[in-house]
Amino acid sequence: MTAAPALRPLAAVAPTAPARTAPAATPNLWAPATPSIELTVVIPFYNCGPVIARTIREVSGVLTAAGIGHEIIAVNDGSTDESAAFVAELPGVRLIDNRTNSGKGNALHQGFAAAQGAWVGFIDSDGDIAAHHLITYLELARTGDHSAVYADKRHARSSSTASKSRKFISITYSSLVTGMFLLPVKDTQTGCKIFRRDVIAQLLPHLREQRFAFDLEFFVAAKAAGYRDMRSAPVDVDTAANGSTVTTNSIVRTLRDTFGILRRHRSGHYRQAAA
Repeated sequence: MTAAPALRPLAAVAPTAPARTAPAATPNLWAPATPSIELTVVIPFYNCGPVIARTIREVSGVLTAAGIGHEIIAVNDGSTDESAAFVAELPGVRLIDNRTNSGKGNALHQGFAAAQGAWVGFIDSDGDIAAHHLITYLELARTGDHSAVYADKRHARSSSTASKSRKFISITYSSLVTGMFLLPVKDTQTGCKIFRRDVIAQLLPHLREQRFAFDLEFFVAAKAAGYRDMRSAPVDVDTAANGSTVTTNSIVRTLRDTFGILRRHRSGHYRQAAA
């Protein structure tokens, strides 16, 4: 993992002015959760312009309306546009501002390590998944004390406006990894998940993926560590507003990284997480 970059502070109640630049914070994940923060939401972003601000406002608004104590950690994955400036103007947001692009997985590593909530989750920055899903998933997590609750596009009650080609790629990849790792999870990649704090704290040091395969690696490590209580949940994915960020290069890279996970899996790397 890279050295921790600048981190902006968040109070339990949003301040009236934007947070100012602060020294890098000591990771909080392996300390006790902050009592006033039930849910940490990490939002990694890269070159998404004003969309990131709309996503953060939506997340903050629905969680506040639901009375859920929360913090939002936005992680800039080396954007070259004005995305980080839009985030910096928002009150009550902790901004991890990376200057180089290292990948979604790296951004999630950094955000999770700084989390203060009893539950730790993330949602994609592009607005394809509405923020109200976080409330539903948190309620499911509380009720069953699940180790993880994850968005599942293949759930019977899910819907998606994605193109046929994108759906084909998603189903093909899901089928591939289910067969390779014998996972009980049908959809590893959809960008909304909530984890129990102790689970992500146990597994994160063993996760190596820096890009899109991070999600898959979590589930592989969780299975190796003996976690079986991961709950799928329906999701509505609306790609109409912002389109797809999936490129040929990202598909090729994810496939390559998937086989890297397979090598580590076969070598017994993830069984160390059970110790």
